Amino acid sequence: MFNQEFLHTLSSKAAALFPAAEQARSKLQQELHALLQSSLGKMQLVTREEFDSQSQLLARASARIDELERRLAALEKP
Repeated sequence: MFNQEFLHTLSSKAAALFPAAEQARSKLQQELHALLQSSLGKMQLVTREEFDSQSQLLARASARIDELERRLAALEKP
């Protein structure tokens, strides 16, 4: 879902906010990376491509339902 480069960059930037000793910052970066990976993994996020694909499917299904409702209403008229 999220590529490792993104998580590494994000955790590096967050760790850089704490100007402590290099070893402590490295450990903080590793812990932030693990925390971000775990937290973002639980969110059940989707990629933009998956979202766009599902949006298109929903639009087609909605249009089809509207058409079927119109046809049904026409058949129900006396």
